[in-house]
Amino acid sequence: MGHSALGEWLEKVEGLWKEHGKGARSFLEQLDFFEQLSSQFPTAPRRVVYAKAGTIPAAAILLDEEAVVDHKLYWASVKTETEARYLEAILNSETARGKAEKWQSQGQWGAQDFDKVIFNLPIPSFDPKSELHQALASASLKAEKLAERVDVKEGEYFTRTRRRIRDALHADGVANQIDKLVTRLLNT
Repeated sequence: MGHSALGEWLEKVEGLWKEHGKGARSFLEQLDFFEQLSSQFPTAPRRVVYAKAGTIPAAAILLDEEAVVDHKLYWASVKTETEARYLEAILNSETARGKAEKWQSQGQWGAQDFDKVIFNLPIPSFDPKSELHQALASASLKAEKLAERVDVKEGEYFTRTRRRIRDALHADGVANQIDKLVTRLLNT
């Protein structure tokens, strides 16, 4: 399936960029600034993505090889779904958020902008032989299954939906379980 008008559109945009853009970069160079776009290709079959901004972390597993990650997300390719769940559990945990808060910028509502500060934490590489790593991955899968059962209301603001999902995870106890496991992980 081709996109016959894409080339024509890109030429038009490049012309407008040359006419109105500021700086020495071409439109293509700007689009792929610091290789944020081209470094994604070829895409990995599984990636963990997380929002670079916000007050509460939001990480997810991306299995769509055709998806291109926007500049508002960070991503990491992982070898297995178990490794993805391990990392997802850590990134979504209140424990990791709380420990990384000291490196975050402060806004009107407290700590914000996760960027890469969460990786200042001593997060070990995934070890499939580690019982603790497997327990985190298992708890993450349980959390995912619970989250799938939370009704997503059309038109509801995403933060309210996320709050209802977090409330369900806390009510079940899996959020607390993940936090305890992440505490053990980061204190070893």
